[in-house]
Amino acid sequence: MFSGRRSYKKGIRKSLKTRGIWDETKETEQDEIVKSLQDIEKKLYLGDNKKKATLQEGKDMAIEMRKLRIKLRELISERMAMEENTAEALADNAKFDYFVADCTYYENGLKVYKDVEDYNSKSSDEIAFSAASELASMIYQMDSKFEETLPENKWLKTFNLVNEELSLIDKDGNLVDTKGRKINEKGHYLDEKGNRVDVDGNLLNEDGTYVIQAEYEGVEEPAPKTTKKKSTTESKAVEESV
Repeated sequence: MFSGRRSYKKGIRKSLKTRGIWDETKETEQDEIVKSLQDIEKKLYLGDNKKKATLQEGKDMAIEMRKLRIKLRELISERMAMEENTAEALADNAKFDYFVADCTYYENGLKVYKDVEDYNSKSSDEIAFSAASELASMIYQMDSKFEETLPENKWLKTFNLVNEELSLIDKDGNLVDTKGRKINEKGHYLDEKGNRVDVDGNLLNEDGTYVIQAEYEGVEEPAPKTTKKKSTTESKAVEESV
């Protein structure tokens, strides 16, 4: 059964190559990325037997691995999207949906979904997402903490260069970008005082527009506000009323 499935997959990939959808160039690119990841991982963990690397050099290697892994995922996703349009892939998806619909129960023992159609109509809600994730974890042995197990992230955590969400941080725990520049949760650059700035350090308003700092000729300065003084007569009248 499984040998037949593998042969079928090979046939799909061969067809994709023949039609120029997934050619040798992309196959070679994928192989080169995998090789680069392996080489950098060895250097990151074992060194190069020449000199000690600095912590910054190690961080740069780990970040490079992150970038390469994103490229690899994009390539794999592209190929999988093509393969998923096959009759076998569609059948697998339908079978998975059936299992989720048939195997999801409330704590009281009642089924969550009446049938596959009911599940599909609610597949975007939180319960459906959790049920599908759990089933995928059991069937495909997916690790819910997969990102933490990646060698580059394990290395970064060892040296306290990322937080619990695996975002890069500095020695004081502040979020930073790949070049060590301070940022906030939205990825906006910050100066040392926590003000929003652009990449060159120019002050920005919260909406991302520049704070006006330029001076222009012919612009009248607003007159300072003054408190109106009460006349002597008014003051005397107030005193007499008291």
